[in-house]
Amino acid sequence: METSILESIGTEIIGVMSPVSVCMLLVVLLVSSLSSPSSTPTSIRTAATLVYLETPSDTTAQKLEGALLNAAVFIVLIAVVTFLLVLLYYYRCTGFLTNYMRFSAFFVFGTMGGPIFLSIIQRFSIPIDVVTCLLLLLNFTLVGVISVFSRGVPILLKQCYMVVLGIITATWFTKLPEWTTWVLLVALAVYDLVAVLAPGGPLKILVELASSRDDELPALVYEARPVVARNAHGSRGSLGLLVGGVSSEDSIELQPVMQNIEGNNSSEVCFQLF
Repeated sequence: METSILESIGTEIIGVMSPVSVCMLLVVLLVSSLSSPSSTPTSIRTAATLVYLETPSDTTAQKLEGALLNAAVFIVLIAVVTFLLVLLYYYRCTGFLTNYMRFSAFFVFGTMGGPIFLSIIQRFSIPIDVVTCLLLLLNFTLVGVISVFSRGVPILLKQCYMVVLGIITATWFTKLPEWTTWVLLVALAVYDLVAVLAPGGPLKILVELASSRDDELPALVYEARPVVARNAHGSRGSLGLLVGGVSSEDSIELQPVMQNIEGNNSSEVCFQLF
């Protein structure tokens, strides 16, 4: 029986929203488990708080102004890095970009995930020695990098590590000051829309370059691989999806386009993480 277009779109949406929902739920559970009522939140100096570091004594106007400045500086840094990545990809420095992405994943799993792992051990008083803890963290990090970037890895393992990647990043975002966090989230959403929709947007340029070269983007992507039934002519329907780029193997990334999906028996819905 031929699958309707609504069922196909529903499968695509569920394939993308399911990991996002799981990631949000696990972040809430993790943060609530690790936080204690007696502890006072401490602001840390990061790339998102280069200009202003919020203090409880600041007025609402000062917090809003400082949060706007932090968001502006952070967005400028992201834009500069993204255009630099586009420039490197334009000159076919794919080897450098691939190694950079691998290093980024290793840094997130090991350096950012390590403190969270230690916090879990301390919070639940897990009996484990230092050597075993380091070996577990090293194995977790190496397997994560291999699973995310290597071919032939089971798709479920890759999906799990991509969700863990999002959990670690989101958990560190919760350590930012409250006003900076909310303003930064809004600023990032606006920047993403501009980056993928504007004619000179860096992600739009990157996607167009990859499409013209029929090349795979060296990026962190989540592969949902929804099953879409073929129509009577042996090709898939045209779906309007929220995607940000098109890479090889019929994968789709975050940018609103009408993509005619053809090819293999399964496609991959992906979203790019920069």
